[in-house]
Amino acid sequence: MKVKKLGLLRRLTAVAAIASLSVLGMAGTAQADSNVGNIDTGRTGSIIVHKYDGAYGTDGGDGSVKTDTSNLGTPLDGAEFTVKQVTAKGGRAIDLKTPEGWDLIDGLKASEVTTGGFSLGNGVSKTTANGGLATFGGLPAGLYLVTESKAPANATSTTDPFLVTLPLSQSNGKWLYDVNVYPKSSVNKTQPTKEVSNPSASVRGETVDWTITAPVPAANNGYKKFVVTDQLDSRLSYVSVKVAGFTEGTDYSIVKNGQSVSIDFTSTGLGKLKSVNTVVATITTKVTEQGDGIIKNKAIVNVNDTTKDTNDPSTNWGSLKVIKHVSGDQSHTLGGAEFDIFSDAAGKNKVASVKTAADGTISTTLWVGNNDDTTQKYWIKETKAPTGYILDGSLNEVTVTAGEVANAFQYKFPNTQQGHPELPLTGADGKLLAMIAGIGLMLIAGGAGIIAANRRKNQA
Repeated sequence: MKVKKLGLLRRLTAVAAIASLSVLGMAGTAQADSNVGNIDTGRTGSIIVHKYDGAYGTDGGDGSVKTDTSNLGTPLDGAEFTVKQVTAKGGRAIDLKTPEGWDLIDGLKASEVTTGGFSLGNGVSKTTANGGLATFGGLPAGLYLVTESKAPANATSTTDPFLVTLPLSQSNGKWLYDVNVYPKSSVNKTQPTKEVSNPSASVRGETVDWTITAPVPAANNGYKKFVVTDQLDSRLSYVSVKVAGFTEGTDYSIVKNGQSVSIDFTSTGLGKLKSVNTVVATITTKVTEQGDGIIKNKAIVNVNDTTKDTNDPSTNWGSLKVIKHVSGDQSHTLGGAEFDIFSDAAGKNKVASVKTAADGTISTTLWVGNNDDTTQKYWIKETKAPTGYILDGSLNEVTVTAGEVANAFQYKFPNTQQGHPELPLTGADGKLLAMIAGIGLMLIAGGAGIIAANRRKNQA
């Protein structure tokens, strides 16, 4: 019986021991989970910034780590954030270790803090790196203003300032001491393009259009700047600008400074950008010089201080030199010859009319193509020959290549002199009479000589 009682006592003791361990374990768990219950005023916290590109969302999260970031966009390095503790409001201290401190910030917005009337502590700044991360640790309990003090590259907007409390209240009486935030910036990922048209006519001095197509990037906080700048080549002169769907003077202004032409959108024009996908601007110029024959031009599009360059298309020009000379003698040049230049072998599309100078030459600058196209065929036809020479009305093909004037394609164009009326006493009868007259004169001269000789003999 004693043995049975002893066994029962041991079993009861073991159960009690297990129960005691279980209670201790539960107590230990409750103590370890200090995020539940009252605020641990002696505990520091942290603000962990996760910077992404993209449009603002409707859910800022609850401060916990997001396990699925696939819909957040691309992490952005290079964004600088500054964290400052908000210490007072209107002279009243903000102490989140007291109920009064929480009452003081109830319903408070970041915009109210940034406009004044609040005291702020010294700021700490950090730049996102290693996948858009920046961690501000060792922060005591309090209210913090977080601002994006420097946007990442190509961002059209910075994140609006926001407030974070440490700790951050959760549901069911929980508190979060390490708060994760996911601010976003819209990024300019566009690529503007530029195209050049064929000239209005294929000779120097005619107009050339340059069309800039600029996609409008997203901008979370709206558009504060939209400027298209074209630094015209020195061989181009400005004529005009037109922006499709927008009105000059109302939606944009033109600013010219030397060879620089800028299309600067006004506040009215900026407001309209929200409803368009692209801006298409056409700048019209004149070609004033040839130079090396390759005239390139690119533009820069600035949206909220993010800049994107267009490609640089080119309009290409070369020279044709006509040398008019006497047939059979190239050194004997002829002025006053007139020519028409055509762009087709049928001689229907005339592009220019030229006339040789006193030295028998004429040079003209002709368009030869755009971008990689640097040669062009033309046909030249004489329409008026120099005085005293035969007109050659044939169409003659020439190939003009982009390059310096000194490297002009030379076309040597000979002319044959006109014939003249037949001179008098030409032909068979005239020749016979001339022969007879000549023989008669010889006979007379001979007879006169004999008579003179006889007279001298008789006198002797």
